[in-house]
Amino acid sequence: MRNGLRSCALALLVSATAFAGQMVNGVLMVDGKPFYPLGSWNFDYTTPDDIARLGMNTSFRGGPNTDAAVEQFRTFMRDCAARNIQVTPYLSYGGDGVVPWPPDAVRAIAKLASEPNLLAWYVGDDIGMPHLPGIEQTVNLLRKDTPTIPTVADYIADKTPEAKTTFTKFVDIRCQYSYPIPNEPFSKYLSFFDQQRQFVGDPLWTWVQTFMWGGTGRKFDVGAEGPGPVPDPEQVRLLSFAAINRGVRGLLFFPHHELHRQPELAAEVALTCHEIRLVSDFLASGTTTLNLVTNVPDVNAAAFTYGESEVVSVALFKPAYHRWVDEAVIKNLTIECPWPGERLPQAMLVATPDVTTCVVERGANPKTIRITLPSLELAGFVLVTCDQGQIDALRKGVDAIPAQIARLIVPAASVQARKTAEVVWQLGLDNLYDPSIVMDSMRAVERCADAVNQGKSADAVRAWRDALRASRNEIGTVMKFAEARRDRVPANLRLFLESPYGLRNIHGLASVPASDDPWRFVDRWMIAGPFPLEWDGVKSPTPPAGFVKAYPPEKQRSRATTFKTVDGSSGWMPATSDLSGLLDFSSHFTTTDNVVCYARCRIIAPRTMEAKLSLGSNDGARVWINGKNVFSWSGTATGGRPAKPHQNEIPVQLTKGPNSVLVKVENLGKDWQLYLSAHDPAGELKFDT
Repeated sequence: MRNGLRSCALALLVSATAFAGQMVNGVLMVDGKPFYPLGSWNFDYTTPDDIARLGMNTSFRGGPNTDAAVEQFRTFMRDCAARNIQVTPYLSYGGDGVVPWPPDAVRAIAKLASEPNLLAWYVGDDIGMPHLPGIEQTVNLLRKDTPTIPTVADYIADKTPEAKTTFTKFVDIRCQYSYPIPNEPFSKYLSFFDQQRQFVGDPLWTWVQTFMWGGTGRKFDVGAEGPGPVPDPEQVRLLSFAAINRGVRGLLFFPHHELHRQPELAAEVALTCHEIRLVSDFLASGTTTLNLVTNVPDVNAAAFTYGESEVVSVALFKPAYHRWVDEAVIKNLTIECPWPGERLPQAMLVATPDVTTCVVERGANPKTIRITLPSLELAGFVLVTCDQGQIDALRKGVDAIPAQIARLIVPAASVQARKTAEVVWQLGLDNLYDPSIVMDSMRAVERCADAVNQGKSADAVRAWRDALRASRNEIGTVMKFAEARRDRVPANLRLFLESPYGLRNIHGLASVPASDDPWRFVDRWMIAGPFPLEWDGVKSPTPPAGFVKAYPPEKQRSRATTFKTVDGSSGWMPATSDLSGLLDFSSHFTTTDNVVCYARCRIIAPRTMEAKLSLGSNDGARVWINGKNVFSWSGTATGGRPAKPHQNEIPVQLTKGPNSVLVKVENLGKDWQLYLSAHDPAGELKFDT
């Protein structure tokens, strides 16, 4: 740890000659101080500057397996050392490969132990049961040549005695990971770490998701690249705090090149890393108290006691991972914390670019205090101390963060605002003529850019947060809209409701009525046509001959019947309305100007009853119920109209059982569409063809 609070002393014995990472009493140490790794998996095109600009202190990279490669890797390590970055080389073993590194390769990479910033050996990735003997073989070789360097592996094997032996005797640090997918509860993610700790103990590191795994991304059909971009900055931050709140003692953001592609996530990762480094002594080696009592059920908090002070990590975990349908700001949040001292401490909330003073009172139980946070947005750290020097150091550290992340936040704000605006635009919920729901985020981006240009880094961070709040509100608006229509979305499309970025796959969703709308649209039809309208192109109150002429479909209902149409010989064929109830004839017929067609269905009533139908058409239409003409209007009197739901309301009499409905729709030119719905608040009516 390079930039943490230094006022506390850790009573641990460390060799005076230790430079590389060491485990001492379960705590990872670097240069005799507790260390909290913050890094990413990266390749040879990721530079030390790339790592440092995100506030990270650790690089995770595939390691060399020959003497020549070791010397090249050594150059990278020394570039990292100049930037206070520790290095953990991968030994590239696990997954599909079950053959461990040969002894010569292990001895070659072991020569890197002379570098003072070698943090640990990553000896296994995606380790299953077949890999366990290879892990033990490799670690035995490394411990012979580099006995003090810790080993790390991530574990997916079954919970067996053999796995427990390998991961407790041969692996010093377990990297456990579980990536929540949209709509999974955070409680499942939190309990995952508890289960892993019960099995293999402390310490645990974790990978933090910065993109959606390819299989999940393809399932939801989101993102041009398949896997992403899916997560929003808030979720990356909350995944980090979820791990912290379970006592996980290191975060690895996965992978670094994805963060280059997604600047909206990179900026949030940088902010999170910089804030963690301010309190990393506490997180790396403090005594943990999990699941502190709060006055808000969705808020989780944990205390890390270190010396005579503590840090409280607090986060708002909504039940679902990928839904932002509520505000992410909690007012007047209270937390019951352990505090053995007689003197009431001060409590300072890190809310970059600010440090907020919190109210501290005696708690409900002895040796506890109650902290009241005036406002918490998503997640943050609270320093609880009587040491004014620690408070001053915290304020100074927070003051420095805006300048450290200023170059990241303008592209971050811009990309996130654009990303969420595209969701709104793709659904058709925003257009040139209505008040824009994306304007707030766009204006916040402009304020962020202006503040950066003026060198006002703190104001730039505030504007960036404003842009994210506005984007979150946009997503919330969209998700509320979509959720209100869940029952109207076919079962095979409902998976796309789990992610705002998947909603574009539900075509017509913007026009779908809410589930509690009393009007139910006909969605299955039989259609026939086209037939001549015989309109001369002149506006006239007299309907064209083809509008009133009885073409064969008015009498012949058999599927076996064929008609002579403008497009040739054809018969009745099935057609389906979209989710909004819109039946588009243009996609079924070749000739679409100066023509008419027919559409028929049945309404099945539970009894004889009076009912109301609602019609929208482009252009005019005639409607028959059980052979009786109940509506007739030709668009030639006005030059036509665009189709919209509920343009005409038609009172009808339905008999018990099936009622035949026949609609004749004219088209003067261009679009050719039909909406037909029945007023059915009790859901008594059924439709078929």
